[in-house]
Amino acid sequence: MTKISISALTMALLIRRSDAVCEGDISLGSTCDLAALETALSGSTCTIDLLFPEGDAATAVQELCEYDAPTQFVEIQGTYQLDQRSMNGGGDVKDGENTFDIDVARVKRFIDNEMNDQVIAWPEYAQKEEYNLANGYGDNGYMPNFNIDPDAEKGSCKLNTAMCCFVESQFADFDDNSDICRHDLSKSPQSNHIKSAWSVFSGDESSHCVGFTWEDGDIYKGNTLFYTSLYQTVVNGYMGNVPGAPMCACVEQMPVVTKADCVTSTGSDLRYTFSVDKDTGDVSASHSVAMTYGDCG
Repeated sequence: MTKISISALTMALLIRRSDAVCEGDISLGSTCDLAALETALSGSTCTIDLLFPEGDAATAVQELCEYDAPTQFVEIQGTYQLDQRSMNGGGDVKDGENTFDIDVARVKRFIDNEMNDQVIAWPEYAQKEEYNLANGYGDNGYMPNFNIDPDAEKGSCKLNTAMCCFVESQFADFDDNSDICRHDLSKSPQSNHIKSAWSVFSGDESSHCVGFTWEDGDIYKGNTLFYTSLYQTVVNGYMGNVPGAPMCACVEQMPVVTKADCVTSTGSDLRYTFSVDKDTGDVSASHSVAMTYGDCG
């Protein structure tokens, strides 16, 4: 899927056309890249040049693997605005006029039907590309809460760790598992719109914090982020942010707390497939996987 527009994120990336000799499904195995495609096509009458007659096959395959094969984070709620507001502790679920069940219905459908068999990409949005490039956040479309670009002047995830801290629940049971100590508001200006200030907390405030870490190259970190954030809201009713801090962000932007539960996600039997439309010759990408989510301490 491309990042050209929001609608493009809900459509197959159909930017290259193949010759009629290439049709049907091409299984790439557990790796999605040009080398895996070349291996899959070895001995076949279908070739890279036939699949991508316009040239630049490497770029086309990279885009298919990054934006078409996985589920884009934005597809779960539908828009960048909903994702950004949710991660900052607001949005329709927290502030909307509808009932909780109505506001979380779309995410709940994803949990019920797709969460366990989809690789979720790290959140990236077309709307952020121009702004990020012009303001020191790098050549990318990451939201400020989760900017993992290592070359960005104002990147926010150098520690490869993210956390959510919720302060209330839609339901009666709220697991108050942590004390909030302090927060440097200058660390999260894109969330609180404050240039410089400090908050110090008494420790009496109710809060539930949960987080995770990842290694470079972890393709399942988007799944873990979903499990840490939107899943907790839908299933446990957790919502709301610590005053002056985002509800969910890389740990550099979050308040200092005494504890955070640890969660993880792992995938097995991952398989990528390129499909060629027999009528149009357009190439799209998909995958299958079995996801497992759990606690790590």
